[in-house]
Amino acid sequence: MSWSVIMRILKIKKVTTALLIIIGFIVVVLTVHLAGVIYFYSDYLLLLLPDPSLPVMERPEKNKLGVNEFPGGYEGRRGMGKANASPKSFQKLPRILCLIVTSPDYHDERASHVAVTWARHCTESVFLTTRRDFRLPRTILTPGATSYHQLWGKVKQGFEWAYNHREDYDWFFKTDDDTFAVIENLQAAVAALDPDEPQATGNHLSTWDRGSTYLNGGAGYVLSRGAVRKLVEEGLKSRACDSNLKLGTNEDVNMADCLTYLGVQFLDSRDRLKRQRFNVYPPQELVDPRQINRITHFWLNKVSFSSYLQGYSEMSDEVISFHYVDATTMYLLYYLVYIVNPFNSDRLDSFRKLEQTATETATHKRDPVRKQPTAGKILK
Repeated sequence: MSWSVIMRILKIKKVTTALLIIIGFIVVVLTVHLAGVIYFYSDYLLLLLPDPSLPVMERPEKNKLGVNEFPGGYEGRRGMGKANASPKSFQKLPRILCLIVTSPDYHDERASHVAVTWARHCTESVFLTTRRDFRLPRTILTPGATSYHQLWGKVKQGFEWAYNHREDYDWFFKTDDDTFAVIENLQAAVAALDPDEPQATGNHLSTWDRGSTYLNGGAGYVLSRGAVRKLVEEGLKSRACDSNLKLGTNEDVNMADCLTYLGVQFLDSRDRLKRQRFNVYPPQELVDPRQINRITHFWLNKVSFSSYLQGYSEMSDEVISFHYVDATTMYLLYYLVYIVNPFNSDRLDSFRKLEQTATETATHKRDPVRKQPTAGKILK
């Protein structure tokens, strides 16, 4: 190898080494710069990350209202006392079993939040699912019913369990894990009815193909103890409904067909002003009357058994349920319904009555008698 060749090789090595040093320096500078950007703008960069799951939230409440109790002045604020029902109806509040349909995929974003909000106001709430979860107070495992298309099987298993405990409850409320319910209003609505009569109620819709009536499952439907007895003894145990009816994958349609076949009476659940108590949509959609003409609500206009009006003036003050409620709205509704106590004239009257009662108690040394609120009967 000649001297000139050796010199060329050395020059190439020097150039390569210099290039590597320059590239390395650039990489170090860029790395330090990037690290600085990340450090100084970390709070902003975190905003780009997707939101984590909403945590389950609870708040300690002093003098917290007990489950299934009516607050003072309830009949004045709710307006239920104007309906034709005897105060004796409330001497024993209807016992409500809530059957809440869910699945492990929705425990985090739905069911766990239902469990710490309105579900506590049921006499008992049970969740129909395929996996136990410590955040849910009580679960009924429904093997073989893991997908939406197997929902009918899941609901049947839930009502079979309810049938075995039917003497512990008067009415059975089936609903979804994205539904918000005001159980006290449900109790008020059914208080004057006989739970041993085979009756059911909810939001009445009609099927597209046959025009038959069914109770929307998302808004929730209610079966009396007599209806549950008839459903299980005559419809499910003997497989009469499955054998004699052309049942599909829609759980609520199947339930309505089965109950109709068995002779269960469907009651009109609207209040005395013909406003819906069971609602297919959340309140933020119902409060806007313009929503009724939106293409997303076209189906409801077509299949609603009665005119489904929307707008602030059309919303019932005896509302029982809202569907399609996300976790954040679940807490908001619970806060507004159960925690906020506006200082208005009704409440002032209640305070005056309490003050008067306290004075009489101190004077006459006797216990005050709590006035029982009156209720409205579901229209037939």
